[in-house]
Amino acid sequence: MMIKWYNILLTLVLLSGLVSCVEEYWPNIDKYENLLVVDGLVTNGVDTTVVSLSISTSINDSKLLPLSGAQVYISDQDNVMSQLIEMEIGSYKIPASEFIGKVGDSYQLHINHPNGNKYVSDISTLLEPSPIDSVYSSPDSYELTNGDHPVVGLQFYIDNHGLTADTCNYLWRLSQTYKYQSSFTLDYIWEGAMIQVENPDSLRTCWRTKPVQQIFTYSTRYLDNTKITKYPLNFVSTDTKMLSMRYSLFVEQLTIEDRAFSFWDALQKQNISQENLYTQQPVQIRGNVRNVLDEDEVVLGYFTVAGVTKKRVYVNRPASLTFYYSVCDPDFESMMMVAASTPTFWPIFITNIPGAGMALGASDVCFDCRLEGGGLNPPNFWEE
Repeated sequence: MMIKWYNILLTLVLLSGLVSCVEEYWPNIDKYENLLVVDGLVTNGVDTTVVSLSISTSINDSKLLPLSGAQVYISDQDNVMSQLIEMEIGSYKIPASEFIGKVGDSYQLHINHPNGNKYVSDISTLLEPSPIDSVYSSPDSYELTNGDHPVVGLQFYIDNHGLTADTCNYLWRLSQTYKYQSSFTLDYIWEGAMIQVENPDSLRTCWRTKPVQQIFTYSTRYLDNTKITKYPLNFVSTDTKMLSMRYSLFVEQLTIEDRAFSFWDALQKQNISQENLYTQQPVQIRGNVRNVLDEDEVVLGYFTVAGVTKKRVYVNRPASLTFYYSVCDPDFESMMMVAASTPTFWPIFITNIPGAGMALGASDVCFDCRLEGGGLNPPNFWEE
């Protein structure tokens, strides 16, 4: 699974820019409009290879404009070219049935821009992936200065080990899926008359998948061995519904070359200190894609080549944690006005609470879990 890093790249790289190494620099903000942004990944995994192309807008605008109409190829060390097809606007793909990266082989990205410019990436070698020993979590909490309660949740960790004594550079990409429910069952609908719903739970349970918008990197360069123990990944708070029923974390562990590590690690460090970006002198971080005829042109993003290992873990609602996510309160008083309502307000969703009677909710989100971003069907990989 490939996670789109558009927001991270735009927020961090636009402020960071591109030069041959990390160094202090005051960027010319005017230069960061209409720039090519590249986000590509080749691995030995059996997934569709995707390269996303877009154009940057103003540094004050968080949007990226997808770039359509380009010609995109990947070449290997034998100069065999594989073309990616634009399946969605700005998203160029080639299925695993036609292309899978091989450990030990080298790859280069080629882009023919609709405006006639030609771009290439550096040649990168696909390194042997390292095993993931385990992904696990433990309860954790911290205090906020102005918070009315501590932030409580699960901190996830990873253990792994390299297959050789050589240095391993890691980039972890994470995706999370969680099962959750709306506050109420949908027992009745008012549309000028009371209509009983045959399946009150039909809109109550949903599953939602979304990326973890953080960068996680680590290198064993300064370690005596290549084993990593209890490296912290994402923290999931009980202020949301993510842990309310069942949660799944999907981890892609990418083994990358030194230069790719320098790029992603620099972005991670910028991300950690993001709250201080406007009080510190920004730096520039060079990617690995360049204009063939204009080496001075700034190109944002990175074409990553990596050995990949994947692992998915599941966690049920932790009984030991206190949950703080908001729930809907039943509105019994408004039920008395339902019969006098006009079609402008229909349909009106109604729940029937045993022992208390029928009630409304503050909004339809109290009844329909889809309005919180999820879908009614579990993903194919989901396990109960």
